[in-house]
Amino acid sequence: MIGRFPWDPFPPDQPAPSGDDPLLASVYRGAVEGADAYRAVRSAVRREGGVLRVGNRFVPDGRYREVAFVALGRAASSMALAVLHVFGDRVTQGFVAGPEEPPEGVPFRSEKVGDGWGGDEAASRVLEATREISGGLRESDLFLLLVSPGALRALLLPPTGLDRAAFAALLRQLYDGGATGADVGNVARVLGTGGVGGRLIPSSVAADVQCLIVDRGDGPAAVGGGPTFPLSNDERLRARATLETAGLLRTLPATATGPLSPGAPGPAAPERRPVVVAAPADGIRSAGDVAFDKGWSARVGLLGMNDRPPVAVPRFLDAVEKVIAAERLGEASRSKGIAVFATTTLDLPEGVPERGPCEEFLALARTALLRREMSVGLFRTTGATGPPPDFAGGVVGAVADPSSTPPRAAGVRPIRVPPGITDVGLLVTALLPASPGGRPAPSRGTAR
Repeated sequence: MIGRFPWDPFPPDQPAPSGDDPLLASVYRGAVEGADAYRAVRSAVRREGGVLRVGNRFVPDGRYREVAFVALGRAASSMALAVLHVFGDRVTQGFVAGPEEPPEGVPFRSEKVGDGWGGDEAASRVLEATREISGGLRESDLFLLLVSPGALRALLLPPTGLDRAAFAALLRQLYDGGATGADVGNVARVLGTGGVGGRLIPSSVAADVQCLIVDRGDGPAAVGGGPTFPLSNDERLRARATLETAGLLRTLPATATGPLSPGAPGPAAPERRPVVVAAPADGIRSAGDVAFDKGWSARVGLLGMNDRPPVAVPRFLDAVEKVIAAERLGEASRSKGIAVFATTTLDLPEGVPERGPCEEFLALARTALLRREMSVGLFRTTGATGPPPDFAGGVVGAVADPSSTPPRAAGVRPIRVPPGITDVGLLVTALLPASPGGRPAPSRGTAR
């Protein structure tokens, strides 16, 4: 018997959120449900009336003799469960690598792969299992590769001449030295070995291969190090420039720098473009619907705000002020206020711990708020959340419940969610209620 988790993020009979921040808690639930990996895969892989939809293709339902899958990343369990619910006993092989053990209804091998820098110690076993499964299939079979953020750690092996710890330290040094999270991910994709950079599925695989992606905002070629995207010369040159700027290129052994040269030999496997089944826009759309249904004006402030907290906070608050100025709420609008949304990665490389930067963002937002009625929430839509001290989301600023005590309102107020949902990045929300006259209360200054 397959239980509720993770295919139903919130029980239908669960009470509506209450307490200090009921609207923000409801918005968070909406974002999670709108971008839920289980539902996204079920939508992308369907069997109806003798026709099977697989991503963007439609084939006869009897087209495949066997179905096999490998699910990787933070949403691996949800994606695997969706495939099992679609195909049932036609799934003959499967493998799951994610931050938690798969639920009881997934009777296949698994590896636990948590957050961190560089590749996980389980990566070699993940690669071996993936190639064993895909290599044993025939032309009449379907192989589903299910990739979500966090998969990079399950597929990344170090370059020749560096061990796993040294390569992880190199990536961390690049980031601490000022390289963007996207550039760090690109260096991992170019220099790394294993399954990244289009190396995962050999050209000898005879089965029909379909890759389904959950994108956190970096683009499908970046998720998991792009296991089905061969490297381009532009990526090689960009990685070289990142290493040179950091002064680290000369520290690498010659055996590791070969992929940095344009035209360097790459994998013989053909490019297999994935289908993106869930992305930040899905979460933000659903969150906005929740706010609208509750009588608020829902607006998008920024998409893809991939800056570190000291830059992200003023960018977001400036965007909020522009939305407020353009909205011109009046009594005729009958709106309770304005809810402004943004998606972000906080410039974090894929798979690294998020709690510290999230708490930094909220602390900075708390000191930068210039409207006493405004609240700001930052939420993780991630695959592994749990009890404290784990961080799923938090709110600073004004509280919706006026009976809340000042100490509670003064700091970061946590938002609790069930464990193991999905991962399409981070959602930022600002709420500003309308004044009794119908307009937002005036600001005490300009956000800086």
